[in-house]
Amino acid sequence: MGNELAIKIYEVDYSFIIKNYLDPQMWRKEWTLFVYKDMVFSIRLYSIYTQGRDIHFDVILKYSNEDSVEYKEETISYNLDNTTIPVLKRQILGAMERLIRRVEEDFTRNTKDYKKARKLERDHRDNLEEKASDYLDSNGIYIDDVRDAYISYYVNKHEFSYASNVINAYNHDLLFDVYMIFYKATGQNDKFESLKQIYLNKHRDIDNIMDEINEQIEYMGTEDYTIELEDNLEAIV
Repeated sequence: MGNELAIKIYEVDYSFIIKNYLDPQMWRKEWTLFVYKDMVFSIRLYSIYTQGRDIHFDVILKYSNEDSVEYKEETISYNLDNTTIPVLKRQILGAMERLIRRVEEDFTRNTKDYKKARKLERDHRDNLEEKASDYLDSNGIYIDDVRDAYISYYVNKHEFSYASNVINAYNHDLLFDVYMIFYKATGQNDKFESLKQIYLNKHRDIDNIMDEINEQIEYMGTEDYTIELEDNLEAIV
């Protein structure tokens, strides 16, 4: 992310867009909503569903990721009969927040913590598959469908989910400043105050998860771990 502090908020005349949505000149336009550092949010007309009287908008987030510029999009709809401008604005804010979350998840997947969690999951899954396969061999089970079903059941029942825990722990953490500026700039003061209160707990959550992951990595090198895998095998004969 860039180091320059740059915040810009733009007012968009949604009533004008909706009133003129059939004008082809509107179809190639893009309206900037919010800019913070190198993150730019915008909106554009995406499609028109005449039968349902729906107008579809793309909410777009452009951001920098290392040496590249990337985009994320989410589509929302406005019904000409039932949707109001305040509802549309809330939908847009919700889409913007979800886009921040998706970018944060991508950044989390590049952290050492996430990569360590994924390696632990893969190593454990490999061990589960090997243990189940050896067990089937020792019982003379060589029918592919039976082997596949047993191995799949055993692995799915005992595999780890540490990577998803890391992503959840980093929620509102890696892009804490983006969330806070976004909430404050868009008048979402309740979310601003709530996030400010819980922020310190986030670091404790991450530390606890990584302690558990490190303990599990150490445990996987012990004989007790191998015995546990064997004890979890269920009789097939």
